[in-house]
Amino acid sequence: MIIPELKTEADRSAFVDALEKRVSDGGDFVSGLFIDYDASPSDGIARYDTQTGNLRINALHPFVAAFYDDFTGKSAEPLELFAMAEILAESYFHAIGVRPEQASEFLTARDQLLRYFGNESGRQSAFAIALALKEARNNPDKLEEKLCVAFRTLGFEVARLGGKGKPDGVATALLSADEKGVSRQYAVSLDAKSKVQDKGKVAAGTVKVSTIVRHRDDYKCHHAIVVGRDFPAGGAVATEIDDDRKKSAAIGAPKTVTLITIDDLARLVQLRPLKQLGLQELRNLFQCRLPAECTAWIDKLAKRQVVKPPYAKIVSTIEQLQKRRSMAQVKYAALAIELSHLTPPINYPSDEELRDVCKAMAQMAPGAMFATFEAVELETSAANVIAAIDAATKQWKDEA
Repeated sequence: MIIPELKTEADRSAFVDALEKRVSDGGDFVSGLFIDYDASPSDGIARYDTQTGNLRINALHPFVAAFYDDFTGKSAEPLELFAMAEILAESYFHAIGVRPEQASEFLTARDQLLRYFGNESGRQSAFAIALALKEARNNPDKLEEKLCVAFRTLGFEVARLGGKGKPDGVATALLSADEKGVSRQYAVSLDAKSKVQDKGKVAAGTVKVSTIVRHRDDYKCHHAIVVGRDFPAGGAVATEIDDDRKKSAAIGAPKTVTLITIDDLARLVQLRPLKQLGLQELRNLFQCRLPAECTAWIDKLAKRQVVKPPYAKIVSTIEQLQKRRSMAQVKYAALAIELSHLTPPINYPSDEELRDVCKAMAQMAPGAMFATFEAVELETSAANVIAAIDAATKQWKDEA
């Protein structure tokens, strides 16, 4: 609970009187529900502000983050009731005389259990993935892991590597050939640079461009991306990045190195489904060199107005195809043909475009819909998937 600091007896008396009046009124005991983005990940799920009557939900708690799209959808009532039950349980311990240390032990064990459920739920909303990436900023192993997860969420096939002489991972964009049969696939080497404390920039000496380039080239990647809290704005690092671009372009095989902050990559993860960002367009990000350029690129993406795809019709058509052939996966080619026969028809020029839309929907409805490189499937009813997508798009529009 949040209890104000009351310095005088008069203030304490007035506070207790106001609290007792709120309790007697009943309906005014909780005056509002707020998702608190300024809380700490180590805090509990909820706190009750005794002065304002507001129930503050910790958005950074793993359990809340894992089910974030559900909690912030059309109705937050289940979350409000759950949070209120937590607050009342704590109050009840005090009311029946349970020793503070025993109450604390129970509440801590319960909180750890909820954290476990959140972390192991298998639900990976864009918000949860972005949050996990930011939380890992001071943990080298975790940051490597979450960096790979973030790129998998962006649509890449990712192999986590790590170890001496290796990048932390390699992300491959599996794209079809262009109309002339020329391959458009590309690969990105991934390197994470964490800091012990969450302040300052990653030291220039830590960003060894020559090592990053070697990782990129050894694993036959076209681009390299280095993720960290922040980086120097220019100097020797920028010069080495420019030199590498000039040398690779001179031999007819242009390659790049990009430095991006953890916070900007987390933003990109959240924006990708809403802004319908495909792997081909995403490749433009790797033309950026330094963090400021990446920030500007992502800012421009955030402001972009997009036409909302016919999510409901696509999901309903997938459901019909699954019912028709219960033992077969729904391939994108078959889905595209079925959509083209609707009235009015929905046409996608290539499987790639339809795949990007389906992957975006799967990210907005984690655990309910899955989209691979070749096929898509629903794990629940079309109505449930559509409700999840509606909740996610509403939340992200509010944030954009």
